[in-house]
Amino acid sequence: MTSRSSEDLDTLEHKALATLAACTTPAALETWRIAYLGRKGAVPTLLRRVKELPVAERRTVGERGNQLRRELEEAYEKKKSQLQPDVGDVHLPPTHYSLQPQPGHLHPITLATRRLQAIMAALGFRIVEGPEVEQEYFDFDALNISLEHPARAETDTFYVSPRHPHGQGLVLRTSTSAVQVRSVLADNLIPPFKITSPGRVFRNEKPDPTHESSFHQIEALMVGQRVTIADYRAVTETLFSTFFNRPVTIRLRPGYFPFVEPGFEVDMSCVFCQGGCRICQQSGWLEMGGAGMVHPNVLQNMNIDAQKFQGFAFGYGIDRLVMLQHNIPDIRLFWSGDLRFLRQFS
Repeated sequence: MTSRSSEDLDTLEHKALATLAACTTPAALETWRIAYLGRKGAVPTLLRRVKELPVAERRTVGERGNQLRRELEEAYEKKKSQLQPDVGDVHLPPTHYSLQPQPGHLHPITLATRRLQAIMAALGFRIVEGPEVEQEYFDFDALNISLEHPARAETDTFYVSPRHPHGQGLVLRTSTSAVQVRSVLADNLIPPFKITSPGRVFRNEKPDPTHESSFHQIEALMVGQRVTIADYRAVTETLFSTFFNRPVTIRLRPGYFPFVEPGFEVDMSCVFCQGGCRICQQSGWLEMGGAGMVHPNVLQNMNIDAQKFQGFAFGYGIDRLVMLQHNIPDIRLFWSGDLRFLRQFS
């Protein structure tokens, strides 16, 4: 952005209004809205670049840009009302309506899940699935999570059946890790093998911009005689680099998870900057999730000889990946039902 920013906004205004005047159908109007007012539209893009201007120009150009956005939003609403069809008698068969059909499209989480599945499949991982209503055994006991662990409290987990004193009840699964032992036992898998399981999970969380009571994870498990942390790093860096379409690196910090030993917290180099920005809080790193080498107890619960085989497991939030990919500030937007938000991903 240069000192000609005000002129750029004037030019954009004339072009936007001229294009808007030419819209004659609701479909054309929606295309116009995405092009000029959508998250990646011309006006928001220009406004995001205001920070690149000299300090003396930022306020003037910023105010002019916000004024333009308001004017275009008002013009859009006015045009929308003009194009609103008269449906006539609502008791007539649908063929008599003049409503313009709106094509549907996949949800952004679905799009991301399919992309992640394709990446993992290309790395040789088999995609497996499991039930969302899960036995406590597979969700907790098989993963070395004791009865006393706070994650099993009703304040953290949704119980479908009354909580059983010996852990034999039913829960809404708290992670896709529950698929690990279930799939290995059901399919009688013998190492070496690689499996991955994306899906919906549930936590008794109070919703806020970064937490929801229902969200999505992708889990991976790789077991063999010579599987090491180096294999984990290679898989994860390839997964993130491919998903974000740019080279990234990861760093590992010590972390405790009952189902892995050693366990670590995983950070990814920031995909928005080269060393420090608002999103990574000037650190250059983004926290991505947990991982580690599979605990011997978990391998034994899979009927795998922990003296002979070892492996790694990781779990990452798909919603979190999509939020980073599109710079979305609030996880609750995914399930708001707001078509203005969802149509940006068509």
